[in-house]
Amino acid sequence: MSDRKSKRVVGLQYTSELGLPTVVAKGVGPVADELLKSTLKVEGPRLVRDPALLDQLYRLPVDAAIDPALFQVVATVLTYVFAVNEKMKEAQHG
Repeated sequence: MSDRKSKRVVGLQYTSELGLPTVVAKGVGPVADELLKSTLKVEGPRLVRDPALLDQLYRLPVDAAIDPALFQVVATVLTYVFAVNEKMKEAQHG
């Protein structure tokens, strides 16, 4: 998640073994800029801008699982990200 206006970002990771998605990175200002730059340099999760969700996720500490109340919204975002990543892989190999 990113919000360019306030320069905050939150990185999530999901694996079925862990259950709920987990906050794996977050930052504000220059740290947010560095996280965004590193995301653009590697093949990996794409950015999704959702300021309302960002506000809720940013309150969580790193390594914390998301609140179960956020699961449906985060699941929708992750489904989109996984679909985009899959299309990019197919385009590279196809």
